[in-house]
Amino acid sequence: MKVKTTRFGEIDVPEGDVIHLPSGLIGFPELKQYVLLDHDKDSPFKWFQSLEDGAIAFVLIDPLLFNPEYVAEVTDAELAELDVQTEEDLVISVIVTVPSNPQNMTANLKAPLIFNLKNRRGKQVILNTSSYTTRHNIMEEVRKRTAGDEAATIQEAVQQAKADQAAQADAKAGTGKKG
Repeated sequence: MKVKTTRFGEIDVPEGDVIHLPSGLIGFPELKQYVLLDHDKDSPFKWFQSLEDGAIAFVLIDPLLFNPEYVAEVTDAELAELDVQTEEDLVISVIVTVPSNPQNMTANLKAPLIFNLKNRRGKQVILNTSSYTTRHNIMEEVRKRTAGDEAATIQEAVQQAKADQAAQADAKAGTGKKG
């Protein structure tokens, strides 16, 4: 199928690449067919291009890339629409908003998209947990994680230095004691 898009020009989409969202997206219930396109070869971002409105495309990312503790708890009723056979077939993505200053980009962790890769069906769900927001700052999360990693590395280095000092003290004490 050939689709004219605002962002990518005319694209050729094989029928097997079409993702069906029976309920559409929040704010776009009438748009039910999409395709995932790579942003760049090595980029963690994907484009979720509508096939019914070439002007509509969303930026998606795997939330686990910047928030490894992210959990999307969904009900069996919500998953029924996806006809899920096994949890391994599911992939979760979130919509990203990229303002003029990319340092302020946010992710909607409150309403993730869940895809069944086997049958190419998807659904956007609204999570009941209040700990997630619609504007979670991605770069702030990355900075927190990096700072945490650096603090852990520094702590490990301090512990190793203390252990080395203790070993050296023990070695000196051992060589100073002669029969």
